Amino acid sequence: MTADSKPYRLNADRRIWAIAGPAIVANSSAPLVGLVDTWVIGHLPGAVHLASVGVGAAIFSFMFWAFGFLRMSTTGLIAQAYGNKDDALIKRTLVQSVFLGLVFAAFLLVAQSQILWLGVEALGPPESTTGFIDDYFSIRIWSAPASLFIFSLTGYLFGTTQAKAALWLQLILNVSNGILNLIFVLGFDMGVSGIALGSVLAEWIAAIFGVYLLGKNFEFRELMDTIRDKLNWRFSQLNKLLSANMYIFLRTLVLMTALALITRNAATLGEEALGANQVLMNFLLLISLGLDAFAHAAEAFVGAAYGRRNRAEMRFWIGRTSLWAGVTALLYSLTFLMAGQNLINTLTNIEEVRAIAVVGLPVMILMPIFAVWCYQFDGIFIGVTSGRGMLITMIAAFAIYLLVLTPLTAEYGFKGLWIAVLIFMTSRGLMQVLYYPFIEKKMARAGA
Repeated sequence: MTADSKPYRLNADRRIWAIAGPAIVANSSAPLVGLVDTWVIGHLPGAVHLASVGVGAAIFSFMFWAFGFLRMSTTGLIAQAYGNKDDALIKRTLVQSVFLGLVFAAFLLVAQSQILWLGVEALGPPESTTGFIDDYFSIRIWSAPASLFIFSLTGYLFGTTQAKAALWLQLILNVSNGILNLIFVLGFDMGVSGIALGSVLAEWIAAIFGVYLLGKNFEFRELMDTIRDKLNWRFSQLNKLLSANMYIFLRTLVLMTALALITRNAATLGEEALGANQVLMNFLLLISLGLDAFAHAAEAFVGAAYGRRNRAEMRFWIGRTSLWAGVTALLYSLTFLMAGQNLINTLTNIEEVRAIAVVGLPVMILMPIFAVWCYQFDGIFIGVTSGRGMLITMIAAFAIYLLVLTPLTAEYGFKGLWIAVLIFMTSRGLMQVLYYPFIEKKMARAGA
């Protein structure tokens, strides 16, 4: 068979990096801002400010990431439409996703008091932090419409392989966030409230830039015609997006429950442990958003191949993107091995927090190597819109996590807590590997 008979192999690595490279820069800018925030708050007197931001950020991570299905399902459906060159379906999916995001944002604003109460009850932070958490939440909640709009837009950009545009969107969001947080906290001495205000303004700045990006991709008339077309709002048309969203929504709730349990268990170990937990969460965020770059590439290329029902092409992109993801995970582990303690010391000057964070560092060194596969298979499952598979495998991994979380934390304290997290991330990838043959069987039934 000649090379021309498999054109998708041509310049494969360059095409992967055309998405993954900008995605690494864009995604990594988010944890870098988190590092700036942690550095600013971590140098205020006492651990209470750092612990408060950690809990407040955890609430918003749970809340916003619960709606992360807007990005994931939008990416998968648009990638398949893009592979089939179906421009009408691309526009319809984008418009429907943005509409759903705005509806969900309105709900969050209306129910904000109840959400705050539930978040505090679920995480159980020390009483000394609750006042700061209230201040943080009451400001940050107003970023909800902008945040969910950005989710939908990012799904469209990755689904159509516009990685550079997604890069600029994330850079504008995260760089403006970092700058504004420095200004409000160091310049105006606003403390925890300054961190929240900087995040809100940055989200809206990025959303405005997102509207500009849509203007470059579509004529205003095109989008308005799609919005006005009543056929696009029938349940039969919405059902595919809603079905994919429901599975991914439930899967994300399970994931965020697992991550919330990290904060809750850290809170039982004391204020300093909760502060150290916020430091290590920055490591985890850096890992996830960096490795997600290759998952984004998998979403786009695997999704397009799946849309064309080309099983050989799909397998090729799974293997090639996974190879690069594995190499990058190894580089992450080596970086943490050589510079992890220096990073912890940079993030906070509170000796008690530093000492506890260092206890969990060996786990963070291992985390990229063992966790990379769950990120990579998330991208594969998103590309083929297997929300059901994502939910089933997440529930199985969560059950294992629950079995080990309490015993390990009780036996080994802070280090045991993070060993349980490592087991959870490893289990996610293993369950997805075991489920993958069902995806191929589905393709075979469809005649691929």
